[in-house]
Amino acid sequence: MRMLQDGEYEKDFGISKELHEEAYKQAWDSKKFEIENYWKRANYFWLFQAMAFAGYIYPLTSDNYLYFMEHGEILLGVTILGFLTAVAWYLSNLGNKQWQSNWENHIDKLEDSITGPLYKVVSNNGTWSVSKINECVSGFSIFIWILLGIRTIYEFFVEPLAYLAYMLIIGLIVIVFQHYGKGLSDNKKVTFYRREKSN
Repeated sequence: MRMLQDGEYEKDFGISKELHEEAYKQAWDSKKFEIENYWKRANYFWLFQAMAFAGYIYPLTSDNYLYFMEHGEILLGVTILGFLTAVAWYLSNLGNKQWQSNWENHIDKLEDSITGPLYKVVSNNGTWSVSKINECVSGFSIFIWILLGIRTIYEFFVEPLAYLAYMLIIGLIVIVFQHYGKGLSDNKKVTFYRREKSN
């Protein structure tokens, strides 16, 4: 991919009024599609989290409590599953936000000659972001699963090796977030790239 030069974006979509309007329409449709998929994914991960929490609580409250107390690896497995789905949920939120922002940037660039600055002009200076709230909830879920993992190891595994393994997992989490968890700032310069055709 190569970065588009100044004016190249406008030139690409400014060839004809029809092309410009069609690009604008496609950008809106794509943004709607991303929002629709965002909520489908959110429901999917909410369900996973609910099942994981139920899977963690059930052994602690069931008639087979003693069996589960003798087999702490079951709870640890549930904890790891809950943690992994929480991380996947968080990263999915970040990725979805990037695509939604991509289409919003296209709308910002294309709208002036079609509808004026309708999408850019807002009636309030600050409001709650639904996607940011969901990011916070998924981040909180990660934190809860880390705490439950520590509790599970403390309760069921007395070997120092278990703590070492858990610390390695937490270290891996930090590396994953440093590599994958970077967000975009609100005051950013938008840069567009063009995919090159492969021969």
